[in-house]
Amino acid sequence: MVIRDHILTLAKKVKGKVILPESLDPRVLKAAQMLTKDAIASVVLSTNDVKAVEQAAALAGVDLTGVEVIEINIDLLDEKHVETFAAARMKKGMSRQEALNLLNNPLYFAMMYLKSGKCDACVCGAVSDTADVLRAGIHVVGVASGFKLISSYFLMIPPQGHKYIKEPVLFADCGVNPNPDKDGLKDIAVATISNFRKLFPDRQANAAFISYSTKGSAKNEILDKIIAAAQETKSYYEGAKDINVDGELQFDASIVPEIAQRKAPDSAVAGKTNVFIFPDLNVGNTCYKMAERLGGFQALGPLIQGLSLPVSDLSRGCSQDDIYLISAIMLLQK
Repeated sequence: MVIRDHILTLAKKVKGKVILPESLDPRVLKAAQMLTKDAIASVVLSTNDVKAVEQAAALAGVDLTGVEVIEINIDLLDEKHVETFAAARMKKGMSRQEALNLLNNPLYFAMMYLKSGKCDACVCGAVSDTADVLRAGIHVVGVASGFKLISSYFLMIPPQGHKYIKEPVLFADCGVNPNPDKDGLKDIAVATISNFRKLFPDRQANAAFISYSTKGSAKNEILDKIIAAAQETKSYYEGAKDINVDGELQFDASIVPEIAQRKAPDSAVAGKTNVFIFPDLNVGNTCYKMAERLGGFQALGPLIQGLSLPVSDLSRGCSQDDIYLISAIMLLQK
């Protein structure tokens, strides 16, 4: 599978629109040009200074033909959603005017533009801190119904000829939650499996809860959390023919068929895992970076999940191509 072509083909079919609020960054401008030129999505650049965006584009050698550049203006937003937002902020001690002034912030405006139904996804984080992106997302877009928390996943693309992993897999949570409880871990798993199915509708989802123990080979409170979360997730997907869930599994048992046969011979996931759920952020973040730096995987993310609408949190070290691909991915999370 050529993952880039796969993602772009699916995204084109969506015929969606993405808003990019960090519109002075050359990487963002180049990604906007690429998305428009390749007909992957319609693009909106939001800004407090249209002239500055035009000048930045000229300096970066970017042609903004076909890209919509809008000046931040509260009148462009859905009045009902604006009033709901203002009321919620006032309950937290803000004045109404202070709440409305927040919507002049590029992140908050872009999120409210998305909430207003003017676009299908918001892609940001190339310039802004993760905390700022998540705060704006929670305050404006809100957590998805039925979820306890928001989380993130990485799309991990294996190097050609990898011994065990031949197609892209998902790692979660590697960027948001330091130490989720069992219910939070279940939410992370459900959100990640859902996104796997959107990205790869023709593939079986095999989700493993990763641990230092396999099938009761050790006992402690951490393992109790992992096992309980795995069981809750299994129950959630009971009867689903294209989704398997298991845990706890050691990492080697999750991907190496010979080890899986020895340690978990009755598992439908062991040796075939493509969705990896880590017990906490310490493990998840370390594992994705090891896979990237030592294993040669390409890591796309962190991709936010659990919000009611598609919002990204790019790495500040991202490239224009990362922004381009992640914009396409976010459109698939509609």
